[in-house]
Amino acid sequence: MSQLFLRTTKTDGKAPLYVRTRRKGILFCVSTGIMVDVKEWNKSLKSKSALVKYESSEEGMRVLDMERKVFLAIDQLYDDNKLNSKDDKPILEKALSDIVNTEVPVFVPDTEVNDESLKYVKAFYANFFNGITNGTIRHGSNAKYSDGSIQIWKNFGKSLHAYCPNDIPFSEITKPFADRFSLFLEKKGMMPNTVNKYVTCFRKLCNLAAEEGYNTNAVSLKVWKERTVKEVEKRAEIYLTDEEIDAMYGMKLEGMEEMVRDVFLLGYFSCQRYSDYSKLREENFITYDTGLGVISLTQKKTGNVVNVPIVDKRVNELCEKYHYDFPVLTEQQMNVKIKVVAEKLSKDVPSLQEKFVTVLTAVERRAEDTYAKLLKKKKSGKKLTENERKWYYKQHKLAESHNGNPLWERNKHGEVIRPKYELVSSHTSRRSGTTNLYKMGVLSSKEMRSITGHQSEKVFEKYIRVGISEQAQIVADKLLAAKKAKNGKVEK
Repeated sequence: MSQLFLRTTKTDGKAPLYVRTRRKGILFCVSTGIMVDVKEWNKSLKSKSALVKYESSEEGMRVLDMERKVFLAIDQLYDDNKLNSKDDKPILEKALSDIVNTEVPVFVPDTEVNDESLKYVKAFYANFFNGITNGTIRHGSNAKYSDGSIQIWKNFGKSLHAYCPNDIPFSEITKPFADRFSLFLEKKGMMPNTVNKYVTCFRKLCNLAAEEGYNTNAVSLKVWKERTVKEVEKRAEIYLTDEEIDAMYGMKLEGMEEMVRDVFLLGYFSCQRYSDYSKLREENFITYDTGLGVISLTQKKTGNVVNVPIVDKRVNELCEKYHYDFPVLTEQQMNVKIKVVAEKLSKDVPSLQEKFVTVLTAVERRAEDTYAKLLKKKKSGKKLTENERKWYYKQHKLAESHNGNPLWERNKHGEVIRPKYELVSSHTSRRSGTTNLYKMGVLSSKEMRSITGHQSEKVFEKYIRVGISEQAQIVADKLLAAKKAKNGKVEK
């Protein structure tokens, strides 16, 4: 049996969780490296409801995911017969460190930094990442890198460090090297769009090194190719119709679910990204002398200033409800709870139960693979460990709700299908607001983009989610209207 616990006398602040595990009469007690808020952790242990609340928080969800990985790793070490005595403690510590310690090493300049060391890929990346983090390295326009851009470079860095040898210079980057990097990302289960994003990062890194004179390998600037991502390789991107939004607005909710629904609707009415609509405050709501109300803001991602006309009274109702002091939620809380809200709504709005073909994330694929292995082990008559049983029954419940095959439902072609309510996320609000405005047919593309902040028509056209049948109906309506007008002229 394995158990996580705190080993500190502190009552607040941060502290690492330890894991205690005993098998074969041998007790191991080691630090996992998982940092938690001491007060919140202790509070979660007081009751079942407190634990449920903690596990729905941003920290709680992270800890729950890491706990699963830690327990499964421990079980695997025992299965592989690697923990047989106290002397094997370093093996356990190394396994847990590999799971938890996924942060990108940040390069701190010291006396060893010179032109020669920055000719190496990892050293140059670390120096670059440190610079964009502390603001000493900026864009060409002298603007600081946004938090979103820094996060992308940070995530890219994890893959860079896992793939590249420490001693590889830019001079050794070739086309096979670049192709293998893409294959490496694909084998890790990354989505095609994410693979393309990291390929772009590597190309930019090579270009930045060339601009500064640390990369003289012209080949390295040409070998990074993004591949075309087919629709079947993407996560299903759904939007909520006006009717579904109306029903959601009218739901009787309370607590966290009510707050999540209301903030989500702010995103719908404003057509903005979560990073913007989650931070709306009273100063963003302006009324002109003409009586026109607008939501005015500077978009965090692009720096664009947008003014969204307020033409729906429900915006004012939400403002009055919260006196402009809207709930502060993390994006993770929004993504978890808005699915719960949508599922509840689906009982009265059948369209939310419609199934869509989609793809699984890397995390979901790993969960399904783990469940399949445990299912096979159970069917073979082998006894599951306590940690495996805990993981198995939790996923088995999920599999039953999905008509699992083995975990997520699939159609006759073997494609994963999921109900619409499961595909709702924090970004669905922006996509829904934008698509429904487009369907009204009263605004030009330029007028639409003045609201959404999309910088090009090409990007905007890819963004809106009008289905094939809906687009066909729009075309048919126009053709029928034109035919009717033509026939009317002939009759005259």
